[in-house]
Amino acid sequence: MSATTVYLCAAGRPGIYPMEQDTDFEAEQVAAMADDAVPLLWLALFRAGDVSVGDTPWGPVCAPVVGRERGVANLAAAVPALGRMFGPPVTTHTDLLRQGLQWSPGDWLTIEWWCDDQPCPPDPAALRSALAAFDGDRPGPLLELCGLDPADLPAPRDPATPLLPHLTAQATGLRLLLGRAFHQLVPWEQPI
Repeated sequence: MSATTVYLCAAGRPGIYPMEQDTDFEAEQVAAMADDAVPLLWLALFRAGDVSVGDTPWGPVCAPVVGRERGVANLAAAVPALGRMFGPPVTTHTDLLRQGLQWSPGDWLTIEWWCDDQPCPPDPAALRSALAAFDGDRPGPLLELCGLDPADLPAPRDPATPLLPHLTAQATGLRLLLGRAFHQLVPWEQPI
């Protein structure tokens, strides 16, 4: 079985799989990456209507695509639903993703799923079903897509404690929510 690597990209134009499809794509446009499953908070940037299916050299594939401003607004709007579904372990970390996106150029956000050198996105219906959780409170499809057990979520940060020790102690859980650095620093691994 091949390993899955997932990338959160900030592309210069709307479209799916810009790392391979856009000749102007730069490494700095990868905001974060993850191994095995898509981080939960990346999905909060999108809604079911943002799923696009398009042709690529590998055949038709799907991916969510949204303008950066709307994606950041979607993330903020998802906080109440995330709070109902998961509580403070998730909602207190949404600002870290918003901060991290500031450092990646590009006006369009998308997610790419790769298995070795081939795209391996989820089924479009499964992706839409997972994203629909932000309009309600049914976390099942969302948890399934993320491969997430709520017991593995990071503890919320106590505002009275320094940020860096919290990030270090909660590194594994934060990767489940936010992924990890690819080409540049991300604020959930090193405050920037």
